[in-house]
Amino acid sequence: MQWYEEIMEAAQEAVDYVGAVLHENGVLTVPAQQVLTDFAAAMDSVAEYLAGEEGTLIEKCRRYALNAAHSAEKALAAETSEEARSYFSYEVRPLFLDLHYQLDLEYNILRHPEREEEYLAQTLAAFEAARKRPRRTDFKYRISIIVPAYNKVEFSRCAIESLFRHTDFLRGDIELITINDGSSDETEEYFNSLPHEKKINLKHNVYNHLGWGIARHIVEGEYVVYFSNDAVATPHWLENLLAVHAAEQDVFWVVPTCNAGCIANYQGIPVDYENTFEAMGEMEQFAAHYNVSNSLLWEERAVLMPFVSVVPNLFDVPEIRADYRYVMCDFEDDDFSAMLRRSGFRQILAKDTFVHHFGGMTLNEVRTKRGKYKSIVSMRPVFRSKWTVDPWESRGHLPFLGEFLKGLHDVRSVERVLIIEPLFGEGVLAVRNHLRQRRQESIIDVIVTDVRYLVDAQHMADNVRCLSSIDCLEEELNESYDMIIVGAPLNNLDISHIIPFFQICHRHLRARGFLYATWHNFNSFTHTMESLTNELPYLARPVIISLEGQRILPTPHLVEALETQFSPSFVRVGYMRVGHIFEGLEDFAEMTGQLLHVEDDEKTRVQRLLTGDEIAVCITQQPI
Repeated sequence: MQWYEEIMEAAQEAVDYVGAVLHENGVLTVPAQQVLTDFAAAMDSVAEYLAGEEGTLIEKCRRYALNAAHSAEKALAAETSEEARSYFSYEVRPLFLDLHYQLDLEYNILRHPEREEEYLAQTLAAFEAARKRPRRTDFKYRISIIVPAYNKVEFSRCAIESLFRHTDFLRGDIELITINDGSSDETEEYFNSLPHEKKINLKHNVYNHLGWGIARHIVEGEYVVYFSNDAVATPHWLENLLAVHAAEQDVFWVVPTCNAGCIANYQGIPVDYENTFEAMGEMEQFAAHYNVSNSLLWEERAVLMPFVSVVPNLFDVPEIRADYRYVMCDFEDDDFSAMLRRSGFRQILAKDTFVHHFGGMTLNEVRTKRGKYKSIVSMRPVFRSKWTVDPWESRGHLPFLGEFLKGLHDVRSVERVLIIEPLFGEGVLAVRNHLRQRRQESIIDVIVTDVRYLVDAQHMADNVRCLSSIDCLEEELNESYDMIIVGAPLNNLDISHIIPFFQICHRHLRARGFLYATWHNFNSFTHTMESLTNELPYLARPVIISLEGQRILPTPHLVEALETQFSPSFVRVGYMRVGHIFEGLEDFAEMTGQLLHVEDDEKTRVQRLLTGDEIAVCITQQPI
């Protein structure tokens, strides 16, 4: 028996007793006051004990215990019975329940690595069972909107005011829940000035998970909206997102698009207004014109960053929550997306709905900045340990594929597509989304050799085959294809001979078909700089040469060999530049060209080589 179990069992009885008294009498009776006083003392004792412990969740649990004690004291000191009930129902009880869950996770799972694999399997099974079960209908509200905040009251004010402007609260079927996560500015005063009922104000900042943790115990809507306090609602935002749930099966979260400069993962769109409070009127005009519901613009994605999301209320399933191990926020979204993907839930980016995003105003205080990479460096290994793959290297975003699809492809009644090593499946879904927008039927075959990604593929493709090696490809192919797409960088694949591999794929293309592949260009300026001694920790970047054995492909020679084999008129090459943090790229490229004493056309090739961190090649059956 763990040290906390007897204390928490007694505290659970206290919470149940006080809750029953408030339900029956509406006031804290003298006996209930004494019980709540004892509960507060017990939580202080738990916090004091945790101060001497070490562990992944210990500090977070300590702060939860302190908050539970403080909220109990607020309930005892409340001037009205209604205030006492609110403090108890919206703070004391949810904080205690979440604390209990985290203590169990810390002491019974995280301190026993041999149990983690079974725990993950059980969690995935719970997600899948929740997806397949009939949906509940006994909800008080249609929608629950959760707005968490930690400081930045000016952004919270902008977010809340936009919600009141563009959300129909007058119908009475939408509830608002605000969570002040221990802010030191005027956030608590602002939230308390608002007319809604459910307000959570914590004394000690516990950081993230609050919508999935504390608020799960008080939401009463059929759908739950997580709305970041640095987002701005726009005309028709909610009805457009709900339309996806009404029309599609197995959807967990629907996320709107936003301004491209303030979100990663290719979820944004270009805008021509400034990212300032003063430009919000201009933004609303843009959004009012943009937000026209259109199912052809619903994109299924393998990973989503839900700065705003609409999800079904499945919170009666204990396992449906964020993984508390991501105590510093980064990779939490990647982790939850993996859980959804591997349990058969779908994730939809609603490109027909625009919501402004100021861009991580709260999270930027702890997230990665130049010279400060603690969050990424600390949390990336958590994902690797849990899923045995890297969160960045596994996403499978395919540069320039969209341009190749739009520019090179003729319309057919049915498209046959082969995707080799799709990783998490962004390439598979990019093709599906493209063909769906063109109203084309498709059959997508997938070949996997890395069994770690097999489950991801099984929920996305029509046919999945697992091969022992890509070198076995030719004897396994018995179809011809409109597209053959290599989803993983060539650097990561165990291919004995690169050019023969391309030849095999090319022979299985239909007329007007194309072959697509990518690789990391480790000759580039950025990758060269990342490999040198500097202030950038290795774990902060996605594609530094792995100790696990990525091959370095000589980019100029590979491009030349492909053009020689298939003719330059059949080969199109794209050079993509990733986010640079090193200065001096243009000067270095210019200097290199001068040192080589090359002509202008060759200097252009050198500059492409140095600026192209990722290379994409498209090889067609007809001249481009």
